[in-house]
Amino acid sequence: MEKQKINVLIIEDNEAVRENLAEILELYGYHTTVAANGLSGAKMAIELLPDIILCDVMMPELDGYGVLNLLSDNERTAGIPFVFITARTEVDDIRHGMNLGADDYITKPFYKDELLQVIRTRLKKAALRRREEPATAHLDVADRGKARLEEAFAVADRERTFDAGAAVVREGEYPHFVYRISEGRVHLSRAHEYGRDYILAELAAGDIFGITSALERSPFHYTARAAAGPARCQLLPTEQLMTLINADRSISAALMHLLAGQVVHHSEQLVHQAYDSVRRRTALVLCDLDKRHGDEPILLSREELAQMVGSTKESVTRALSDFKRDQLVETEGRRIRITRPEALRSLLV
Repeated sequence: MEKQKINVLIIEDNEAVRENLAEILELYGYHTTVAANGLSGAKMAIELLPDIILCDVMMPELDGYGVLNLLSDNERTAGIPFVFITARTEVDDIRHGMNLGADDYITKPFYKDELLQVIRTRLKKAALRRREEPATAHLDVADRGKARLEEAFAVADRERTFDAGAAVVREGEYPHFVYRISEGRVHLSRAHEYGRDYILAELAAGDIFGITSALERSPFHYTARAAAGPARCQLLPTEQLMTLINADRSISAALMHLLAGQVVHHSEQLVHQAYDSVRRRTALVLCDLDKRHGDEPILLSREELAQMVGSTKESVTRALSDFKRDQLVETEGRRIRITRPEALRSLLV
């Protein structure tokens, strides 16, 4: 059975550009329909329901913004990927179009590879969204935003593996990407003025970091390193993140929810570090790590544990020895396993 072709609707008033687009796309196996102005293009979109729409900005009768608004308000066409065609010098047009909800843009004069890449990316994103929608329809705004943010990381298709101890980002560097951990664990640490490093947090698969620096366009205030083993991270360019925030309020809600949770967690850590004993702080860190690791053992050197507790290696080692003597934990080298989690948590009361 012949594979069904992807249908592309081209709305462009310049005949030469229109024919050039159609010729390239049909050469690469797409089926094209063309419209010479915005009004007829909008009508064709509602009638034909193409897989993707390429639309010029400046056109007679109805410009590209009007077409986008019209189709966005129609349930039948609201989910169709929409790509603006604009002159390379029309920066304000690009920004305005993305703010209205366009998925992407190509600039005139365009290059074949750029055109094909934009279409492939937008079709892939639309397919992912269709698969996600049944599972996320019941979610609130922040949860939908989180799902779409994870989708954006996947669509960006940038992923790197960092060996144990390797720096993902360094304190003082300016952010070009935000990071989502897909495998392994990452430690966020900061250098004390006297040269000692303190681990601020341990992050695991699904956690995102770099958001604050990206939003503020400020240097990272920590160094992120792969922890006990290799860590794999997805990278989302900061400029792409800003575009998503402007285009989708659910992503803004998800980021606010994420940042608020981090503020609360870090504030609680600071309070415990200021007022609790080393023994209690060590128990607190171990309980927190146990919750995050689940059935897996905790892999930490005594130095790393001391950095997380905010004390000396010797003091933390003594506390750990006490826990081992009381049969609250088992240790073997870097490996720590909580054997009586409820008893260990009772030390926090």
